[in-house]
Amino acid sequence: MQKKALIVGIDGVPFGLITRMMEQGHMKELKHMCEGDYTIHKMHASYPDISSVSWTSFMTGANPAEHGIYGFTDLKPNSYDLYFPNSRDIKAPTFWQTLQKQKKIKRVLVLNIPNTYPAFPIDGLLVSGFVAIDFNKAVYPTSYVAPLQRMGYVIDVDLMKARQDKDGFYQDLMDSLAVREKVSINLITEEEWDIATICITETDRLHHFFFDKKDTPVFHDFYKRVDTFIGNIYRAFEKKYGKDFLFLVLSDHGFTEQVAEVNLNALLRDSGYLVTDESRDYYDKIEKGTIAFAMDPGRIYIHYEKKFPRGQVKSSETEQIKKALKAVFLELADTNGTKVIKEVVDKEEIYKGPYYDNAPDLICISNEGYDLKGNLRRKEVFSSDIFKGMHTGEDATLITPKNITFDQQVTIENPPNIIMNYFL
Repeated sequence: MQKKALIVGIDGVPFGLITRMMEQGHMKELKHMCEGDYTIHKMHASYPDISSVSWTSFMTGANPAEHGIYGFTDLKPNSYDLYFPNSRDIKAPTFWQTLQKQKKIKRVLVLNIPNTYPAFPIDGLLVSGFVAIDFNKAVYPTSYVAPLQRMGYVIDVDLMKARQDKDGFYQDLMDSLAVREKVSINLITEEEWDIATICITETDRLHHFFFDKKDTPVFHDFYKRVDTFIGNIYRAFEKKYGKDFLFLVLSDHGFTEQVAEVNLNALLRDSGYLVTDESRDYYDKIEKGTIAFAMDPGRIYIHYEKKFPRGQVKSSETEQIKKALKAVFLELADTNGTKVIKEVVDKEEIYKGPYYDNAPDLICISNEGYDLKGNLRRKEVFSSDIFKGMHTGEDATLITPKNITFDQQVTIENPPNIIMNYFL
């Protein structure tokens, strides 16, 4: 009999929050599961801890130096030209592509995983998650476009609405969740899938704008709704295929309440490591004399002579520069004297693969509440915006069957290996 798997993504849900929601009775479905046949684990996200990188690591089981994605934005080689990496830039195969090639599975449903736009060929159905510009290019095969639109399916809510109408934005999140559940259950019930992977991104949106309300009914009601969603699609899958299937729930990173935005390029400019020409735009502002610059979130690039058009740093200076930069970052404190940066990680410690040369030279990991930015327009080191929550890397969530155990730190690269091993 063909094995089956149901994978549920819960974008940005931290281990500490979900366990508290279960203990407080807001997630009875998941609590019941974790008291029975399943175990909840704390998991480490990717470096950096953002959706485009972490979900790609989940899809491929690879680290960024193997799959080639380091952020929502990147620079084209040997230039300062900004571009937005998408599914075409993923260099490693996804777990379902590998399993289909090996003829271990047939049809696959991939619904709403970030960084799958534009949708690419699959034996089954792929509906891209954010960032997806054109709905017609977000669905493969395109024969599903009209049925999805008839059901009112939306890839993402309007984030700009949160700035003008937070109550309306919250309702949009609830409505989006309801439609995603309806579509998921319809697809599970009406069609045959060997693997169904369904991602809930509304949790991430809630956290960015409402994380200061995490102990109020705003959060409790939302998490009850998420819990119902998970329980309902689990039962729909169980009704279709019986009790014997692989079931995983995972998030791509954690979250915490935001204290301030920290503009690392302003710090580098103030410290004499960054020189800009304000007559130019975006990263083209970077001028000769620059030693290093930052990109979101906390990615630090040394301005090498053979890597960037106006770069002058020689590779022989690398260790000396890294040591000096680490000191600058680790000394940074806010007006209360609280240190901003917890750790500065060298690329050598975290990246290994054919696309290693494209990796940031250093990754800054902040203490909780300090959201690291690569904005080149900001003159001040500390600033604020409407956001109430920010990503964290050490407290993502993974729920697995009880028989799956780990003898070391669980990472976002582990779940695809669990899936592969199950089908092999």
